[in-house]
Amino acid sequence: MHSSAIVQNILNIAIETAEEYDANKITEINVEVGKLNWMKSDKLRYVFDILSKDTLAENAELIINETDVKVKCYNCDYTGPISIIHDELLPMVLCPKCGSHRVNVLEGYDLNIRNITIEKS
Repeated sequence: MHSSAIVQNILNIAIETAEEYDANKITEINVEVGKLNWMKSDKLRYVFDILSKDTLAENAELIINETDVKVKCYNCDYTGPISIIHDELLPMVLCPKCGSHRVNVLEGYDLNIRNITIEKS
């Protein structure tokens, strides 16, 4: 899915929610983006600024919080967060306990709307 489609989905959800509550303006959209998600903050904000024009979300603040990566290692059975992500061309995730690449990423690719702040007249 292209970045514009992802941001459009965020906007659609925010606008539908605002309309459901008879809001006349969206002032803030708070999203969480996993550190492994390919949608980076600057790209999200850029596309958001373009697509939100002439909508209830125009001039809304887009707050982006990065969330950590959590893995399960098949080599040593470690389950938990990691702090080092090798991100040159493609993200490579290694177990922090044994260094194995045989891990299952449990969290880190997410992109979620946490809350929407609206104004009513």
